[in-house]
Amino acid sequence: MHQIDKYMKFIKILMFSFMMSPALMAQHSLISPDSLQKKCIKEQTALRDSFNNYFYPQFQKLFALPENSFTAIVDSGRAVFLQNLDEYAKDLNPAFISRQKEGTRFFFDQLLAYYPDIHGIYYGINNPTTTRIEERLKKNLPDFNRPELLNISEFTDYAKSYLDFRIRREVDRGMYQHENNRWLKAAWQLFTVLISNDSCRNFWRYTYLQDHIDNSGIKNIEAIYKDFKSTCSDTANLHKIVNMYTDDSIGRTGHLIRPYKTVGSIKLDMHIFLPDKTNFQGPRPVIVFFHGGSWSDGKPDWFFYPCRDYTKKGWVACAVEYRVYNQVGTTPFESVKDARSAIRWLRQNAGEYGIDTGRIVASGNSAGGHMVLCSALADRYNEKTDNLAYSPVPNILLVNSGVFDLTPPSWYSKNAEDSNHVKQISPVYLVRKGMPPTLIIHGTEDGNVPYATALTFDRAMKLAGNEYEFRSIQGASHFIWYDQRYWPQVEQIRSAFLKKYGY
Repeated sequence: MHQIDKYMKFIKILMFSFMMSPALMAQHSLISPDSLQKKCIKEQTALRDSFNNYFYPQFQKLFALPENSFTAIVDSGRAVFLQNLDEYAKDLNPAFISRQKEGTRFFFDQLLAYYPDIHGIYYGINNPTTTRIEERLKKNLPDFNRPELLNISEFTDYAKSYLDFRIRREVDRGMYQHENNRWLKAAWQLFTVLISNDSCRNFWRYTYLQDHIDNSGIKNIEAIYKDFKSTCSDTANLHKIVNMYTDDSIGRTGHLIRPYKTVGSIKLDMHIFLPDKTNFQGPRPVIVFFHGGSWSDGKPDWFFYPCRDYTKKGWVACAVEYRVYNQVGTTPFESVKDARSAIRWLRQNAGEYGIDTGRIVASGNSAGGHMVLCSALADRYNEKTDNLAYSPVPNILLVNSGVFDLTPPSWYSKNAEDSNHVKQISPVYLVRKGMPPTLIIHGTEDGNVPYATALTFDRAMKLAGNEYEFRSIQGASHFIWYDQRYWPQVEQIRSAFLKKYGY
């Protein structure tokens, strides 16, 4: 109840700060409709900004509340926005007021749609009981068949969060188990069930297919792609999807694609880029790229360009596909096994591809950086089918904005038996003397992986006496490999580190 009391105090402050006084309300007749409408929008925006400033910095505490308490908080915030609109209702166009109220409804219902999964994460509950919220949100289902709402950002934001909630319910219940692209398949089926309007269904199919191609690639989605092409009546969206699919298809040509591991029906590929043999003779160093994506998304395609660039320097370059949640329903534990399998496979098949097994460099961004570190450190996690005679430890580790500690609550830790389980794949708890030369690069303003966790790992590495460099990028946020302000500096640091060790 303390959180609710605190929130109600905040609501009163909002009302005092942003509601117009009775004297100002009396002057409505002296203000033009356009000016009054702008004033209303300005106040609604201010209310939203203030609500966000209160809510999101402490969202973890709020989402940990019981369902009834959380719902009461959301409804209290909603009431302030609606009361503000009611003050204007008699002087403004009813259609405008209706539009604002509808946006407010979706703005707050989005928070309710987030609640089941986030509450489950912080309490370690799979499919938590959220009967009241689920029943309330079902009342919005007719809105999914209103094409006019697709131009309202509050609705599309809400609808995406609700659809994600429903999709997660399906896949967590065992639907599409052991299938590739299970998230996209579940979405495709859900749209058929929930959405009867062709324009609306095409919009959401486009939205989810675009996101999938962008973040997970085109492997094994031929049937869904063909279905979209045959049913989409929006030529603009159709052309966008066709262009994306074509670009990814072209990107997957001109290099070798070899399965390095099969788990059940899932085949994982190694994308291998070879240098020109006429210019580069003998065993070559190899750089192995692991993509990021929070172990839930990501695709090896993101590294095809740097792979081609490295081959021009005489390297063998590889981009690794590994199991992720949205694709096959796995956790970081399985991803770690895949990373170690990939390095072993390269050593086992080095002769076929001209690889110098004493010069294997592993590089990764974010979750990919975690994969790099765990390939060297997570000794307890090996696939049963691996040939353990081959070492999974690379010779050089390059980590950009890496993840060092997986013990804080997250979508993957709720499936772990306890925090000690997660520590087994948390590099900060696994550091030991004798690690390969390691370079860590981290932005001081990283909002995804706190800079403090990188400093903790830095202290552990120095205490162990490893060959190691830690480089801070002042003012940089998480995506230092993508941000043009910092990437040249990152590349310079990486090149100097490799040169130091003879690469």
